[in-house]
Amino acid sequence: MTLELVRDIERLEEIQPKWTELVEHDPASTPFQLPSWLLTWWQHFGSGSLHVPVFWRESRLAGLVPCFQHVWENRQQLTLIGSGISDYLDPIIEPAYSADVLEVLQEHLDQSQDWELCVWQDLSTATPLQKLRGAYIHPDIQCAEAPLTGDFEQFWESRSKDLRRNVKRYSQRAREMGAVEFEATDEAPPELLDALIRLHTARWREQGESGMIAANRSEGFLRAIAAGMAADDRLRLFALRFRDEVVAAIMAFRYGNKIYAYMSAFDPDYESLGFGRTLLYEALRHVYAEAYDAWNFLRGAEPYKASWGAEPIARCRVVIENERAKSRA
Repeated sequence: MTLELVRDIERLEEIQPKWTELVEHDPASTPFQLPSWLLTWWQHFGSGSLHVPVFWRESRLAGLVPCFQHVWENRQQLTLIGSGISDYLDPIIEPAYSADVLEVLQEHLDQSQDWELCVWQDLSTATPLQKLRGAYIHPDIQCAEAPLTGDFEQFWESRSKDLRRNVKRYSQRAREMGAVEFEATDEAPPELLDALIRLHTARWREQGESGMIAANRSEGFLRAIAAGMAADDRLRLFALRFRDEVVAAIMAFRYGNKIYAYMSAFDPDYESLGFGRTLLYEALRHVYAEAYDAWNFLRGAEPYKASWGAEPIARCRVVIENERAKSRA
């Protein structure tokens, strides 16, 4: 096992095909671990310098820990590329070589003195990184996923009576006032992306907050990632129109046989008509018809997710102090 420390984006792009293959062959991987996601994130949010340990078994890519080094709170920190707006960031390591990769990674961390702190977030509770010496494991924000078993009618009947009654009432009330149409597309039409961004911003502004897009200045990233995911047949956009106007939208990604619902928004002016719930109902009915296995709600423990059948997924973060750097200081 050998380690190559990659510090330039051109080298990462060069190994992207093998990196993509490594990710896609991991049954636990998600779209947020794909090189296309992480390299787009770096293009829009990257700071400091790349610090990516890449592990080779002869010419075979055995693992990769996509980090960058930057100053955070006056300390040199190693952070995972994708942090902040990605929900699953476990580095992909081929299981057969996990022990060897960890041994070489440990040697690298021990010998490197230019970093002071590793903060690696959005990891599974089984992450092999927790085996590194000096690793402190902290709970992180949980994710949630609804298994799509049986058929949609069975799924819907298993939901609470209150939820089923409310969705029916909202839908009937809206249809009495005007035409309501559901649509699903695997493309990235500007109209739907514009609506998603506009509605998301309006919804958070109504609550006196800026929301994720404004806070992270992520509009450019969202448009770029939507185009890239659409080109790879991974994008799924769901929308609800009321009187021909988009009033609710969900940006999701298809990966394996799951749907990852990344961002949703609805028009706060029509909150009394429950378009957010109606859209989720229609989207779930659609993905059932497409025979998907699960709807992943991603990060957050909002109570509404459980009412739609979502089960919690524990997450953690790994923090490591560089004792050598500390003693030197």
